[in-house]
Amino acid sequence: MIGSSWYSPSQVNICIDIIGQDGYLVGALDMINEKVYINKKYLLILPCSKRKKQMNNLPAIYLYDGPFYRILRKYDLKDIDIIIISAKYGLILSNKLISNYDQKMTVDRAMAIKRETNNRLEKKIMNINYEEIFINLGKIYMLALLESRSMLERKNVLWASGGIGERNHQLKEWLKRVSIKEADQ
Repeated sequence: MIGSSWYSPSQVNICIDIIGQDGYLVGALDMINEKVYINKKYLLILPCSKRKKQMNNLPAIYLYDGPFYRILRKYDLKDIDIIIISAKYGLILSNKLISNYDQKMTVDRAMAIKRETNNRLEKKIMNINYEEIFINLGKIYMLALLESRSMLERKNVLWASGGIGERNHQLKEWLKRVSIKEADQ
């Protein structure tokens, strides 16, 4: 869908915004230089964290306060969609309002949410052509994605591996590569 057009006298070009099905800007068409600029979208899948802020009704990304979430807060995340696999809530979007809880992810819980996780993940990635998906989950959380493996194999997926320190490092490196710039602190 084509959105509004705009003119930039300093660059002497005329561009037309390209708006996606979800209503967000996905790119621009430069009429003078005959170029199309597309915003790349990325998806990050993280586990919940044991460490949480002692608050209620916060977006999940702000409630969780573990190492991955502290790293995230240092970067511009505008082109990155974030999905969280929560021991209590299952697969949720990072902006979902949740309250503090104390529930550990177990093998039984991961197996219990795997079908619903697959259904929600499929709905999320069905209509968005992500440039890359980065999955940063521990072994138990990975069980929740068992039914999603074949769907994910058709996408450009990077899987973090190793212990928490290695996965922290991999997350930082991925964010440096795909985010526009580090956010001002």
